[in-house]
Amino acid sequence: MLIYEHILSKVVTMFHMLTQHLEFLQNNRNTILNMWMEYEVVQKKLRQNKMDVTFFKEKFATKVLEFAISVVKNENKTGDCPVIGVMLILFKKKNIPLSDVFIICVHLKNALLHFFMKHNILSQETLTEISFLMDYNFEGVINEYVLIYYNDSNIHTEINVHTLHKNSSTQTPLISEKKTTTAELYLQEVTVDMDAIAELNDLESDTLDAIDAQESINQNVLNEAGNLFHRYANVLNNMLEFEELAYTLTLLSELLLSVEFTKLTQETKYMLDIYLKAIISDLQNWRISIFITREAKHIHYLDKTLLSSIAQIQMTLMPQEENGEENIEFF
Repeated sequence: MLIYEHILSKVVTMFHMLTQHLEFLQNNRNTILNMWMEYEVVQKKLRQNKMDVTFFKEKFATKVLEFAISVVKNENKTGDCPVIGVMLILFKKKNIPLSDVFIICVHLKNALLHFFMKHNILSQETLTEISFLMDYNFEGVINEYVLIYYNDSNIHTEINVHTLHKNSSTQTPLISEKKTTTAELYLQEVTVDMDAIAELNDLESDTLDAIDAQESINQNVLNEAGNLFHRYANVLNNMLEFEELAYTLTLLSELLLSVEFTKLTQETKYMLDIYLKAIISDLQNWRISIFITREAKHIHYLDKTLLSSIAQIQMTLMPQEENGEENIEFF
């Protein structure tokens, strides 16, 4: 474990060549994404698992690449990407095989290598750095996906239980585990803007009232919910300990504010109504148990539940993949 942590601590110092090409990389993100999605095998694996290719690109692939770039920029470290956590939970809910997850993910590495090769900037050094960046991220993806399956009694896999137990101490989950800190201890160590916390209470009530006032969810309700989660994210971003939870709420806000409401079926509206009430209720209880009563035994108890809820909404909003093997042209 110490060796692995030592290696990861050096990640940010190893991207000398990629840092030199960083602006070029950022300016060509969409080209790289298109190359990733253009691989026939990626399209095939997504369609086999009833995942719309364009939906995957817009909701997941874009943010996965942005996260990889942020690691190069030393803004994040491998293993701290909530959007990948949401993606893996969604994959689990759709029962996508681990082998397909690997094929889909590894082709981002291939796209990066092909992009650098196409522009004659693929050297031994850039190849090594791209491989290092992608391989350690993929290791986190695979480890986390195995652990998600292993801990879900509703999913049966042929995992070697003995091996999993034996190696569990050396695995580094992609959805980073936080040390157990009680609300009481946390609030003794930090200063919190309680006026902002009180404002969240008012926004929660207003949003729940807006949902309850309608027989069916409407565009206004989605906007109110999106704005509530955005405000939550802004408040939590001021507290270092909750940056990942804030980012997760930002994902949820962006998702709701980008919904094409006129295309939603009545069943989808009904499910959104249920999920939004549940998420707001969870946030409300979390806020109270952390900042008001201070009785929470672990300040991060909501993190993975929220990831799962967002994945469920993603799956509800996902367009149905049409049958057919024709390629999608992104260029």
